[in-house]
Amino acid sequence: MKDTFLFIPSYHRPDNMKTVRLFQRLGWEMSHIVVFIDNETDDKDQYAESCEEYGCRLYIFDMDEARRRYDYIHRPSASLRSAGQARNMMQDYAKENGIDFYVVQDDDSSCMQSLFPLHNMKGKYIADGECVGRIFDMVEDFMRKRHIGVFGLPQTGDFIGGVKPYTYIRKVMNTTFYLLPYIYRGERGVQDDDTSTFTGILNNGLFTGSTGCGLSLLQTMSATQSGGLTDLYEECKLLNKSLVTPIQYPSAIYAEKQKMNGNRLHHRINYRYLSPVIMKSDDGRDNIAWDTYERIFRLLTNQD
Repeated sequence: MKDTFLFIPSYHRPDNMKTVRLFQRLGWEMSHIVVFIDNETDDKDQYAESCEEYGCRLYIFDMDEARRRYDYIHRPSASLRSAGQARNMMQDYAKENGIDFYVVQDDDSSCMQSLFPLHNMKGKYIADGECVGRIFDMVEDFMRKRHIGVFGLPQTGDFIGGVKPYTYIRKVMNTTFYLLPYIYRGERGVQDDDTSTFTGILNNGLFTGSTGCGLSLLQTMSATQSGGLTDLYEECKLLNKSLVTPIQYPSAIYAEKQKMNGNRLHHRINYRYLSPVIMKSDDGRDNIAWDTYERIFRLLTNQD
């Protein structure tokens, strides 16, 4: 297992850091786990005590600075707070500490599981540290080889309706891998949440997505438990989460009522009008690598 750095954004959960406990059980190098909180929280001391107990690091970022860099493209919450701001500040920490590859996962993860299309697609088991480490290493190798800035693992919500033998899923959510030299500008405040980020990447013609059913995060309903973003979801009635992308990309994403979730308003993505087409040119180049066309890449990563 490589000593991959794991960054965990957290808010008002110093006594319930499920993701830290999960990766401790998986045998992770605890000094490579960094919990990110902002300096406006009232429980910084409790976080410091918990991180010391687990042996992981705590990083407190400046919330005013995070807000200054953030692009509120829709109605912001009254508290001007979101998980995207923490992900933006993670880039600073990575650069300051010479880290060019890291994983971001929400603070409420309790299990990683493998879903294989076996026995009528019902086979699954709890992934151990060896399995998780091997998959993480494979994703890192893939991203470095193909110069991909953002990639991910699926979560259980991606398999509503049954596990399908997918090798690749066109979305990135709660377990996200970042390769800093090819980072997308959306994580610097142009986009404002995870769905905005990965749909923005696809809309700009860059390749991203998640692995198939080999390893997935056992999803927690974040809008129903205490702490984290629950307060923000209640503040905006989930509209800031659901309606951002239809506003950004109305030709590819629309809002609908989801019957399975009590008619909750949410977005639906039509990938036919969003995903890039994989092309191979006469000189042997393909457009999976983000820097295949250097001029476009520099524009999309704010290098021009």
